[in-house]
Amino acid sequence: MSWYLAFLAPLLWATSNHLDKYILGRYLKGANSSVMAIFAGLVGILFSAGILIIAPHSVFTIGVLNAVIIILNGALLIVAYVPYYAALNKEDASAVVPIYQSIPIFSFILGYFALGESVGLIHIIAGICIIVGSFFISVDFDKSGLHFKGKVLALMLLSSALIAIHFLIFKFIALEETYWTTVFWEYIGASLVGVFFLVFMRQHRAQFMSVLKTNSIGIILLNVLNEIINIVGKLLVNYASLLVPVVIVSLTNGLHPLFVFLIGLGLTLFFPSISSEKISRKHIVQRGIAIVVLFIGTYLLVT
Repeated sequence: MSWYLAFLAPLLWATSNHLDKYILGRYLKGANSSVMAIFAGLVGILFSAGILIIAPHSVFTIGVLNAVIIILNGALLIVAYVPYYAALNKEDASAVVPIYQSIPIFSFILGYFALGESVGLIHIIAGICIIVGSFFISVDFDKSGLHFKGKVLALMLLSSALIAIHFLIFKFIALEETYWTTVFWEYIGASLVGVFFLVFMRQHRAQFMSVLKTNSIGIILLNVLNEIINIVGKLLVNYASLLVPVVIVSLTNGLHPLFVFLIGLGLTLFFPSISSEKISRKHIVQRGIAIVVLFIGTYLLVT
């Protein structure tokens, strides 16, 4: 299986971003963003159970220390989603998601110092193209200049740094253990965070139960679908990270904002009640230029 499958991950995650925004606006308006983390963690229980059924013996071959580390790493992933959900509650997906392009920067720093990984000049140029194009595709220019909300930026940089650490730890453990064994214990850790929020955080539990009572079937189905999409994308990236340096895999995520915009454009044209994006001539030209830069970066990355 080729690491190029990692390019499917940003498409899946872009779909997940719009589902996140829809769920937050439709079902969780006014609720704490950690309620979404509860759903993410609980769905992880189902996924772990599936792996246990498929490979009941191999998942228990892991060493105790590695199991503890990867469980904590799974918990870290859910924690990393919390600031993302908080940022998404404040801004549109097209303004939030591009900040995830800082993940390759954190990955490069971590990969260089922790794993001794290095990338060539062509990959650095590709990364710059993808990052520049990704930010340009989502910013909005007005008479007073370019604006980023400081709190949203801080939340997303925190989420990006935690996700970069998560990918690094996953690769470190998965190189010693089997892939599915590592994934199983990682989602055990993710599930524990969801259970912790549900059991010990009274306000979160109350909001979670209130949402279930009001929209039980709809929100459960959407969250299960959303987490499956998210998990598949993550599995593709995790697998690819075992084959090539972490920073290169992270750079493929540069297409993420492009897919977010294209999906948002389709929703705006055909399903405006679900999502709405800016589609004036100025914004189309801006995004067209950014798309060209993104594809140049992508071409350089895979050559």
